[in-house]
Amino acid sequence: MCSAFIAYFLIGTLDVDFQVPVNSRSPAANAKEIVDKAFAESANYVSEFRNLVSREKKTFKIFDKKGNLKRERTIVSNFLVYDLTNSKRSMTEFRSVLSVDGKTIADSDKRAIDLFERVSNSAASANELERIQKESLRFDEELRIYGLTLYQAIVLSDKVRDIFSFEVTGTERLGDAMAYVVRYRQTKQSPFVRVGEIRYDIPAILDYHMHLDGLEKINERLSGTLWIDTKSFQIVREERKLTISPPEFSGPAIVAANEFEYSPSVYGIRTPKYVKHTEYRIDKRSARTLKHVEITFEYSDFTRPDVEVNAEKPTN
Repeated sequence: MCSAFIAYFLIGTLDVDFQVPVNSRSPAANAKEIVDKAFAESANYVSEFRNLVSREKKTFKIFDKKGNLKRERTIVSNFLVYDLTNSKRSMTEFRSVLSVDGKTIADSDKRAIDLFERVSNSAASANELERIQKESLRFDEELRIYGLTLYQAIVLSDKVRDIFSFEVTGTERLGDAMAYVVRYRQTKQSPFVRVGEIRYDIPAILDYHMHLDGLEKINERLSGTLWIDTKSFQIVREERKLTISPPEFSGPAIVAANEFEYSPSVYGIRTPKYVKHTEYRIDKRSARTLKHVEITFEYSDFTRPDVEVNAEKPTN
């Protein structure tokens, strides 16, 4: 079995205050105004996304050291955006696994009920979060990843806004929406975007935990594209990639990539339609990277339960 890679995606407090250059080729599209409004909508997404539920289909594709497909796994779960009871500002993803490769998981409902009873007794949010993640990811062997649905367009965070340049390159129709196409590129390093070993001393906006094969100076950079609805300024789609440029390599090499696509909902926000995360194996000897794991998350329409979901104890 290959070693497990764990990717942590964390978010800090977000404030709207952007200094973004206007694309001279698109004078009618004010980049700062577009990005400011998009961030406001992404903050609204966080507020409205809480306690929504969906059916999630998670498909793993595992590749060998030559980049050839080795095996696949499909996990179907009931998916819940869960408010941590010991924190007024934190939420996480909870998955009650229903089946793995078509085989039904016994007592999935009972396990979920037992879990919420246990987390209600957790002394701190960290303990609560650990229990939820352990249950949700127990069948994810090759790569354990969480938090991809909780926030939109994290490059809009005030903690990293000054390390990116933004450019509006035009408009494009995606499904039901006409969208501004906004490209972004990281221009300098930041402690809030990390690659390598996990650190707990400084909270990260993006924390990629991966094996670097002995590389030290990797010069990591994020880049990507946002598609922003021209009317609502909601995020319709995002593509993001992480590259490294160590001295041992002849040029930038991709080590992780993401795709996010969102659909209209009855809650006034666009909810996830699918998310794809691809992670690459770093080979220092050949000075290149090869695809290692690809995970696709597909979601049914999100709904809100008739009762609020929490783990508080009932009062007598």
